[in-house]
Amino acid sequence: MTSTHILDKEKMIKEEMQISYDKTDTKLKLKFDLGIVELLGSQLYTKLPAIISEFVSNSYDADATEVKVIVDENKLGQEKITNIIIEDNGTGLAITAENCIEKINNNFLSIGRKRRKEEKTSESLIFKRRLQGKKGIGKLAGFGITNEMIITTVSEKICNAFKLDYNKMKETTGDTYYPEIIINNENTEMNDGTKVELLNIRRKKDIDLIELSESIVKRLQIFDQNFKLQLIHIFNNLEVAKIDLTNNDYLNYIKEEKKLQFSWKIPADLGKLNLDKEVIDYFNKHNINGEIFTTETPLKKEDQGIILYANKKLCQENYSFNERANDNFYSYLIGQLNIDYIDEDIYTDNISTSRDSLVWENEISQDLQNNIDIVIKRIQNEWREKRKQEKEETVNKKLDININDWINSLALHEQESARKLVNIVINDETMNIQKTTEFIGYIQDMYSFSSFKDFAAKLIKESVSNLEELLKFIKDWEFIEAKEMAKIAQGRINAINNFELMVLENQSETKYIQPFLEKFPWILDPKINEFRREVTFAKILKEKFPDDSLEEQNRRIDFLCLTTNNDIYILELKRPNIKIDEKYHNQIYRYQEFAMEKYPNKNIITTLVSDNWGYDRGVELMFKDALAGGKFLIKSYSEMILEARNYHKDLIFKYEELCKIKEESK
Repeated sequence: MTSTHILDKEKMIKEEMQISYDKTDTKLKLKFDLGIVELLGSQLYTKLPAIISEFVSNSYDADATEVKVIVDENKLGQEKITNIIIEDNGTGLAITAENCIEKINNNFLSIGRKRRKEEKTSESLIFKRRLQGKKGIGKLAGFGITNEMIITTVSEKICNAFKLDYNKMKETTGDTYYPEIIINNENTEMNDGTKVELLNIRRKKDIDLIELSESIVKRLQIFDQNFKLQLIHIFNNLEVAKIDLTNNDYLNYIKEEKKLQFSWKIPADLGKLNLDKEVIDYFNKHNINGEIFTTETPLKKEDQGIILYANKKLCQENYSFNERANDNFYSYLIGQLNIDYIDEDIYTDNISTSRDSLVWENEISQDLQNNIDIVIKRIQNEWREKRKQEKEETVNKKLDININDWINSLALHEQESARKLVNIVINDETMNIQKTTEFIGYIQDMYSFSSFKDFAAKLIKESVSNLEELLKFIKDWEFIEAKEMAKIAQGRINAINNFELMVLENQSETKYIQPFLEKFPWILDPKINEFRREVTFAKILKEKFPDDSLEEQNRRIDFLCLTTNNDIYILELKRPNIKIDEKYHNQIYRYQEFAMEKYPNKNIITTLVSDNWGYDRGVELMFKDALAGGKFLIKSYSEMILEARNYHKDLIFKYEELCKIKEESK
């Protein structure tokens, strides 16, 4: 419904419903136009939080200090009946005991009553609260979910109760409906206050008490020590849940779901945003105050934007203040601002009838929109800088690097491409810190390959400027890399097959196996990137570890290897069917001692490579103990060949899968 349409309907109320009551009224009566009741009741108010908020707002204006909202459900068989009761301890509809019927007619049953204009005040009687009601239609809200309402009200120990029946209103001839009287001006010991019962409400979805509390708090910011609201859920006469509302319930939900990241207090932080003096003066002049936040992850659509309150009541749902606000920043933006001045004029309505948006077509609202938009844009710029800085600090900590230092450590011609790739990731607003860390780590790893650096230097100058293009760039690189690796893998599988034949034929390790592995060390382990062969044991250790009992040919480490993750592998190759004796057991420990002394800061892994080994008597227990302690490994040629073959087959399979994906995406 447009603002213009709403204003036209309000004008219609004024023209068609000039309501007056005889000061000697003895009957409750409601003068109405059915079309107006439908428009402003059953059609305007359809959501439960908005309906309940209207009645709670009435309680606030009636100087209540406590309100209970009871969701009373009774289920017998398949049928469930739900009533909602809103009960307060305010002044009651009549306020005083004198002329109760007249006052109820005037104060409550008068549709479109302008209380502030009539009473010439915008404050409540006792606590001088800024009045929230203005249009006199909130009492119709209940007809959005029910056809029957019972109102019980007590003022100065005089009780009245009556029933409003929407179906009977529709059957009424003429423009006057007489509510059903339940209690008529009776003395009572009950405390002052009003109870509204919405009977047998129409609702398909079950009521979630937590969700309802958050939605009410989003609409009303009135809860403190002087105004308390309890939500109570009763099922088959048993209380099953109770919630005490606070003004922070809605934002607490946001904090739990999305986590608040940065915040700006208004007006305190306006001076830090490099704003023109006119903008800051505007906020101070109108006493606009509140707080604006951004979250770590994107918000749900209905939670994005700034919420405005006038007199602590919602007057504008989440709003971006910029019709072209399609920037990703706005999906992280949320805040609350109090703009009481917008509702100060007793004679002018700047808020729509449904109380969920301002009337933006007038000058006062346009000025507000323009000034808030300026502030949000400055916050947007600061948000980008803060988010980038926080990302960099977190990535540095998680990867245990300094990004700038790492880039500066590269060759000059490599720094440009590396910095551009890193900035694309850091500056991308859609990527959370975890993903950012993974990407930066990946880029850093790839720059250890000269082929990637060449590829990056060539392409980075041509097209890559955002995350989408970076992902395509990485996919292109992965495809090229996979293709090259697949070619290498195919050649290596042929080498593995030849090596397997040597083992099966039990060829000499010194004449054939060792030279072959010297040429193709990756067969021992794909992670090995360099090795030294035939380091003489006797020469290195004879001074510290003299051992003349070992034959010269046994005083040699066949391979001393360095892996890509900087582990040291000591590999001793033996023909199949060897027997492990005590001397060999001691020799292994000598290897360990040598390596640990020479490489004190590295992880040492000593491995015997052979098939079908056995143990001399008495040695098996010693050797198995060393194996269990992780001090020594035994690996068969068969296992080694199988692992190497599977590793390289996986490279070929990866390339084939990438080819398939690329073909399908055409």
